Amino acid sequence: MLFQSAGFLFLFLPVFLLAMYLSPKGIYRSVVLLLFSYLFYSGAEPFFILLLLASSLTDYTAAIRLHQANRLWVRRSWLLLSIAVNLGLLCFYKYGAWIMPYLSPYLERVGMPVPDPEFFTGFILPAGISFYTFQSMSYTIDVYRKQISPEKNLLGFCNYVAYLPQLIAGPIERFGHLAPQLRDLSLGRARPQWSAGMDRILLGVAQKLLIADSCGLVVDRVLGSNVTMDFITAWVVAVGFGMQIYYDFAAYTHIAIGISLLLGVRLQENFNSPYQATSIQEFWRRWHMTLSRWFRDYLYIPLGGSRKGQVRTTLNILVTFLLVGLWHGAGWNYLAWGVLHGLMLAGFRIKQQLLPGLTLNRYLAVALTLVCVHFAWVPFRVDDTVQIINIWSGMFGLNGFSGNVISIVDIIFVCLVLAGTLILPNAMKRWPGSAGWKESAAIASIACIAVIITPEVSKFIYFQF
Repeated sequence: MLFQSAGFLFLFLPVFLLAMYLSPKGIYRSVVLLLFSYLFYSGAEPFFILLLLASSLTDYTAAIRLHQANRLWVRRSWLLLSIAVNLGLLCFYKYGAWIMPYLSPYLERVGMPVPDPEFFTGFILPAGISFYTFQSMSYTIDVYRKQISPEKNLLGFCNYVAYLPQLIAGPIERFGHLAPQLRDLSLGRARPQWSAGMDRILLGVAQKLLIADSCGLVVDRVLGSNVTMDFITAWVVAVGFGMQIYYDFAAYTHIAIGISLLLGVRLQENFNSPYQATSIQEFWRRWHMTLSRWFRDYLYIPLGGSRKGQVRTTLNILVTFLLVGLWHGAGWNYLAWGVLHGLMLAGFRIKQQLLPGLTLNRYLAVALTLVCVHFAWVPFRVDDTVQIINIWSGMFGLNGFSGNVISIVDIIFVCLVLAGTLILPNAMKRWPGSAGWKESAAIASIACIAVIITPEVSKFIYFQF
């Protein structure tokens, strides 16, 4: 079930909210929350609930056991079990079909059984598995580091892992931030914020259906024609996809935050106008912020961060972004995207070390960052090497400058979306009524009309991650 669908907005969500508010405080409300979360998640495949339970039970048990243990090796063993189970589930479902052809020859040499090539083809990737495994793992790691105490309430912990609004695509919440709010929700101490919640939901619906999906149509139409990319067409494709994935993911985040506000729970913000960043470093402080902080806290800093010299820092950055790329998908194009960002960020840090006084005008800095980010978006969107080279060649003007293979309407639309993205303030700073209630009413009307007239509802891009 999709957030922006009429079935969810006009049936599932009202029933869910009504059930939450009518249920008695305490354990009953927690049970209702968990049941609706699992019901929502089981929409694609009921079996996926077992994966959620496996991750939840493993980390619940591991955290308690390692907290009780006195010996370091015992604590580490429980931590490694948690990490192994979570990453094992993730790798099996997400990377099995990609990795196995490369591993099969080596497995055969040592006499190990090799799965049939068709074994993975019937699998459906469990929605949100990359998100909830990382969220659940962060809890166990934080308990191991003695930053938080383990949760004794199994029901409360399962709700933390499977919390309905952010279960499929984040934000990736930390236990110390989300769990106390869910406890207050079950005890009736949470204070719903109806106007803010509805405003964010409707804003997300409008962004998804009218901006993200429209940009996606432009990009798909050009890529489906298999034309040689001239300068204008290549940049419209790259920028069009950059706008699509931003507004698609930001829209999901708006809706998730909005639904949660209706319950009185505040989720973390995930985007802060990333395309207004003046450097690649600032971009990653503004883009998918909860994932960036996860990799920073649980990988980059443990590897040594920037504390062990420039060479080690560069290596740590490259390793981190290689895994960031791999987190997004099983394919060499995602690895290439991660490596590109790693190289750009490492290059920026080296420049800061060698030429600290060299700064660009803000507008030039934003433009340069935009160019770099959208150059890297190409392999993220396209997995065919020939097509990637075709688009990159066009972006450098090697295929001409005509622009006659794309309509002027598409060009103007993508340019207007880009201009609005660079000028308008971020939604996280916006509150209903702050710009006048007429604006909120207009957004609500637009969102409702978009839901009604949209013939086919498309999935959010990050559902596949």
